[in-house]
Amino acid sequence: MSRGRENNFDILRLTLAVLVVLFHVGHLSGNPLFDPLPRYFSGHLAVEGFFAISGFLIFASYERSSSLQDYFIKRAARILPGYWLSTALCLAIAFYYGSFHVGKFLFANLTFANFLAGDIPGVFEKNPMTGMNGALWTIKIEVMFYILVPAIVWLCRRLNRDAVLWTLFVLSIIYRVAMADHNTYALQLPGQLSFFMIGALIHYHLRFFEEHGKWLTVAAVLLYLGHVMTGWFALRPAAIATLTLSVSLLFPTIKGPTRWGDFSYGIYVLHWPIIQMFVAAGLYRTHPWTALTLSCLTIAIAAVFSWFVIEKPSLAFAHSRRIKNRYPAVTPS
Repeated sequence: MSRGRENNFDILRLTLAVLVVLFHVGHLSGNPLFDPLPRYFSGHLAVEGFFAISGFLIFASYERSSSLQDYFIKRAARILPGYWLSTALCLAIAFYYGSFHVGKFLFANLTFANFLAGDIPGVFEKNPMTGMNGALWTIKIEVMFYILVPAIVWLCRRLNRDAVLWTLFVLSIIYRVAMADHNTYALQLPGQLSFFMIGALIHYHLRFFEEHGKWLTVAAVLLYLGHVMTGWFALRPAAIATLTLSVSLLFPTIKGPTRWGDFSYGIYVLHWPIIQMFVAAGLYRTHPWTALTLSCLTIAIAAVFSWFVIEKPSLAFAHSRRIKNRYPAVTPS
């Protein structure tokens, strides 16, 4: 990347994670005061932005990896520790409520099949939504992206790279439009691949993107306006993904709190059960603004803990193992 490490990926991911928090407060709190939040803070748009960033960064990660093992070690170190922490938090909440029927939930989470057991009996049953961590549905898609990338790159190296990526982009849109009446299925992997592919295309054409970014950004704005006015989904992926990566790569660099760490993943995987606890305690019903403030503060503390205690050490350990495997110590003869 010509701009080195100077980019806005971390701050944008943090912003998108906050959007998801506010979106879910609107759905989970049960207080009409917060009903408008999902209209102004789109969780779907945030997830699409995440997938666009992932497309750029994961293809870049694979191309930089020394081996397939090296690639998967990096991916596992980034996603698993925080994910396990969120699962552990849900189990701790269940035990607090005196519910020990967690086997199905634990199996579903450890296999990324959260849809098989989103609830734990006896926990959050009086909340407007009973799910333990409904935000995790995107993690299985992210993991499937990780698995698909080596195969996609293999195809790209044997066929025309851009033709492969654009074909997958178009097929994803066709799937999404065809499944428009079945939203649960439409939002799954094939339907999200279009955002991911634009990220990949921008990665492979980064110099072109940087040279012509102003006009590509204008085109993306026009595409998005076209999507809003017509409702045509086909215009949305290129618009959202291009705008996301324009902010990430072309705008002046902003550090903010990300100068101390990447807290976005911790916020994303931990916020739902934390909000649910305050809803279950009745605080969103009696003192909604206090509940929102305490929720955000608790989520922030949990994300900082996740980064410094769980995620960052795991990444450092994985990096040391990769270096050791790449350059094994030579025993003197």
